[in-house]
Amino acid sequence: MELGDADDPMNAWYFGARDELFNYRLMGQHPTMSGFTAIIELEQLQAIAGGSAGATAGLPAWEEFRRDLQEGRLGFPSLRSPFLFAGTVLDAPAAAVYQLKKEGQVQLPGLPAGSLSSKQFQHGQSNPTYLLEVGGQHLVLRKQPPGKLLASAHAVDREYRVLAALAQAGRVPVPRPLCMCSDASVIGTPFYVMEFAAGTIFTNPNLPDVGPRDRGRIYRGLAATLADLHSLDPAALGLQDFGNPQHYCRRQVGRWAKQYTASVRQPMPAVLRLVSWLQGNVPAEDALPVAPAVVHGDFRLDNLVFDEQLQPCAVLDWELATLGNPWADVATWPCPTTCQQRWPASACCSHCQSHLRRPRRAAPAGVLLRGARRGAPAPKDWAFYLALSIFRLLAILAGVQARARQGNAASAAAEAISSDAVLAALADSALSIVAGFESSSSSSSSSSSSTGGAAPAAAAGPAVGASSGGGGGGGRASVPVFRQRAAGLGGPSAKALQLMQQLQEFMQQHVYPAEATFDAHAHGPNRWTIHPLNEQLKGRARAAGLWNLWMAAGMAAKLQHLLPRVPEQERATLLGAGLSHLDYAHLCALMGSSVWAPELFNCSAPDTGNMEVLAKYGTPEQQQTWLLPLLRGHIRSCFAMTEKAVASSDATNITSAITRSSGGSSSSSSGGGGQYVVQGLKWWTSGAMDPRCKVAIFMGKTDPAAPSHLQQSMLLVPMDAPGVKLLRHLTVLGYDDAPHGHAEVLFDNVTVPASNLLLGEGRGFEIAQGRLGPGRLHHCMRLVGMAERALRLAATRALQRSAFGKPLAAQGGLREVLARQRVALEGARLLVLNAAEALDRVGHKVARAEIAAAKVAAPAVALQVIDAAIQIHGGAGVSQDVALGHLFAAARTLRIADGPDEVHLGSLAKLELEAAAGGPAALRAVMAHARL
Repeated sequence: MELGDADDPMNAWYFGARDELFNYRLMGQHPTMSGFTAIIELEQLQAIAGGSAGATAGLPAWEEFRRDLQEGRLGFPSLRSPFLFAGTVLDAPAAAVYQLKKEGQVQLPGLPAGSLSSKQFQHGQSNPTYLLEVGGQHLVLRKQPPGKLLASAHAVDREYRVLAALAQAGRVPVPRPLCMCSDASVIGTPFYVMEFAAGTIFTNPNLPDVGPRDRGRIYRGLAATLADLHSLDPAALGLQDFGNPQHYCRRQVGRWAKQYTASVRQPMPAVLRLVSWLQGNVPAEDALPVAPAVVHGDFRLDNLVFDEQLQPCAVLDWELATLGNPWADVATWPCPTTCQQRWPASACCSHCQSHLRRPRRAAPAGVLLRGARRGAPAPKDWAFYLALSIFRLLAILAGVQARARQGNAASAAAEAISSDAVLAALADSALSIVAGFESSSSSSSSSSSSTGGAAPAAAAGPAVGASSGGGGGGGRASVPVFRQRAAGLGGPSAKALQLMQQLQEFMQQHVYPAEATFDAHAHGPNRWTIHPLNEQLKGRARAAGLWNLWMAAGMAAKLQHLLPRVPEQERATLLGAGLSHLDYAHLCALMGSSVWAPELFNCSAPDTGNMEVLAKYGTPEQQQTWLLPLLRGHIRSCFAMTEKAVASSDATNITSAITRSSGGSSSSSSGGGGQYVVQGLKWWTSGAMDPRCKVAIFMGKTDPAAPSHLQQSMLLVPMDAPGVKLLRHLTVLGYDDAPHGHAEVLFDNVTVPASNLLLGEGRGFEIAQGRLGPGRLHHCMRLVGMAERALRLAATRALQRSAFGKPLAAQGGLREVLARQRVALEGARLLVLNAAEALDRVGHKVARAEIAAAKVAAPAVALQVIDAAIQIHGGAGVSQDVALGHLFAAARTLRIADGPDEVHLGSLAKLELEAAAGGPAALRAVMAHARL
């Protein structure tokens, strides 16, 4: 179509509008202009596309322009969507203003072209933030960044919610939020718009350009604002469900550790050391805060706007807000903000640390503490809060670095301020704070926390490894964190490594804090009942995918027929995670650090061994009846083999009888028809006292005349069958291990169906060997975990206590003890990992030497390490306030369970002699000749 002369007034508007549209498109594509684009009013364009333009309708040029818009020939998508220009002609802020206009939040009369503009703020590295200018009215838009984001990061919806609640309450100055748009199709990501807060933002917390009087006014205003925030009742704000205030700091450590790991290609050793220290030194008050509060999560000076009177008029950046520990907010401000200004950070941190370690009247941290109307925390806790604050910043910057690599960082300076050198400097700064408090604590162990409201001085700082438990750091509430091990022989796979991180986090958040509750219940009048928390934590573990981890991938493949019999939500975890024995060994060690932990993950003895028996040797009917509820955690079981009257380490000594009462083939794997009558007295039947114990795997003789290793059989006996009698519970060095327990059980003419026979008559010894191979390794890795915890408790105690004028940690003899325990422990660990690898590769029969060696070494080393830890603790080591006594009793039992040392040593010696003689037959000949 010929449109005629562009100078013709009837056509000029068309050419001008078309040129403008192309200009806007080009500007929107240019990287330097994408956040600063002039816009023509959207509804006018929609009116054009819809064919209603008043007097111009029907003109040739008008009709051509309308068709061009509708069909996208001008380089834009079709104008049939209300957000047609989102991300194209309209940049993100402009589309948001249109959303505001639709919701009636702002008045936008017919705006001429160029009356709406936006500009991205360059300060800050998280959610992109824009200043909008709409006909002289200023607004602020905050949106999620594009691209792949870390889990739980950049939650603009949470920002909007807390801003709305605080704006309505009026106690804490915040910009009034205007609208929230969760529809990512509008501008590419969710966003919200709020009022613009005019004022001054101070980016240097040391305020070098501000006079002393004004500096004090700014600090006091900041502290008062933070105190006002923490004084608000979350329920009154409607934020009672905004977060879980319990274990806030512990979750923060886990969250930022996870985000750091997800952001970097290879974790730095210094960061791993910092994480390890933080995990082991969470303050006691974190478990159950006296007064939960709304915490900002990033309360820095440059997140506040000050008015002309230098009073806070707006607190910004609520992305990390939740319910939690107020001290985390208090510690966020003094050091990390300073670290953020210039890189490398070490100089700034040392400057800020000078305030923290030598508090003066005008020190920023001291002013904040007084203004926040809170007494100073214990020095060790203050060190934790400061180190956590720096680690949080480090993890955030690691995320900035990751986004910079993807090309979607919020600032052009992202790459420079989040380099590896910066992250390393932050880690070193945090570790230097820890080391400074440790050093001061060692030299002044009797000092108390500082007074007068100032920040705690380093002279009263904490010892590394301080715990929240009683007994001077070895208490049951303490949270052990195992020493980071270098990659080496027998290392976990990538899949297992991820599960280890999840498991460690779960243990820290749920298991260790629950130990005191479980201990109290186990010594109370209802100790033979199950504490409700036990089942709650099992549900959480299952939901987290930490369930039945013991099950090897090959075994799981043979049990797929069970999956249709459980609800859909259970199928992903019912058959474990598909791990090898080697991978599970690492996880089992983590569980072993707490005597309560294995059951919570459905990985405890004797259930794991019994489930393995049913999985390997059970019929489909037996698996459905007994294995399935065991896998689901609905019931528990016991293993009835050991007898009071004989030396049961020699299984051929078993005297209990399994007698067929009528009919059926004795060689049938299912037992055929008829019944069996069971008679025998068993003891040390672990788990029999548990009220959830529903079945026993019973070992007895079916044919005393058969060869010695073919006399025994195994049978499934329901614990509620007539004739099953629990005579008494047995104690282990005084511990009755309630509610699990160990029992003396009489099976008095108990009748069971012949179909309850496992594998076949005379196959009991074969089943026992198949059961005990992996089970022995499980015990060994739990022992490694026990020893790890004991060694950590010992090292912590050495840092906390002094004798004869100097810290225990400074005494050479004690240092040698710790070092030798580590050497012994690593040796035992490698033996166990080697056995696990052999079990994966060649099976339990061929790997019997490796398994036997591990079973001898692990209990002995664990007892040695625990005993050394008890000695270092003194009287506390054998008290109920410290876990060591319980660990020692459990470890001592495991020197006997699943075969005493003498049995395994005999097996090892026999294998050595067979190798030297030239084989089993040659050895028998040599020994026969020797007897002659």
